[in-house]
Amino acid sequence: MKLSLKLGATPEDFSNLPPEQRRKKLQQKVDELNKDIQKEIDQRDALTKMKDVYTKNPQMGDAASVGQKLAEIGHNIEKLRFEVQKFEGWLAEVEGRLPVRNDNSRRQSGLYETQNTTTANNCAQDRESPDGSYTEDQSQETEVKVTPTEFDDDFDDEEPLPTIGTCKALYPFSGENEGTISVAEGEVLNVIEEDKGDGWTRIRRNEDEEGYVPTSYIEVYLDRNAKGAMTYI
Repeated sequence: MKLSLKLGATPEDFSNLPPEQRRKKLQQKVDELNKDIQKEIDQRDALTKMKDVYTKNPQMGDAASVGQKLAEIGHNIEKLRFEVQKFEGWLAEVEGRLPVRNDNSRRQSGLYETQNTTTANNCAQDRESPDGSYTEDQSQETEVKVTPTEFDDDFDDEEPLPTIGTCKALYPFSGENEGTISVAEGEVLNVIEEDKGDGWTRIRRNEDEEGYVPTSYIEVYLDRNAKGAMTYI
């Protein structure tokens, strides 16, 4: 689909943003459109009752004029529903490209929940992820009770995605959007999540700095033996 954009305008599908931030913007847009639809429906219901009153009591008002207004509202609702379908389509596309990040979120949520239970090991066994793939190593991690400070340190050590290769920046990138990271031309960094088809690669500079950069701005050297790396034919 071609989008006609003014110079400097934000694409309607927010394709200029990294996957996670794009998903949030699309979800926000869907929610706003659904609220607008509900407002139109409420107004339609009120006018429908008014039309019934005018029909039964013509001296109180013109039922025909209310009917015209109802037709306009019906048209508005159809337009809004079309917009919702369009943005939901983009949202489904983005969410389909974020399996790793969604899974990490579920694992992180599970780890925080088990910290508040009396028997963490039993809780980890009773609660399974949607695909039932909790690993043995993760269960062992949740058996150890630690202070919040120690937990944060351990979490930082355990949770980061593994390095699946390296990359070299071909051009400088400012990384101004949320979730992105700035790079200098010629800088070499670690790749932790390759491009899933949306034009963004996730990289890490050090333990505290990671984010997305446009794939076209870097030259990627993947370790094909690394877990999470994909081979394209």
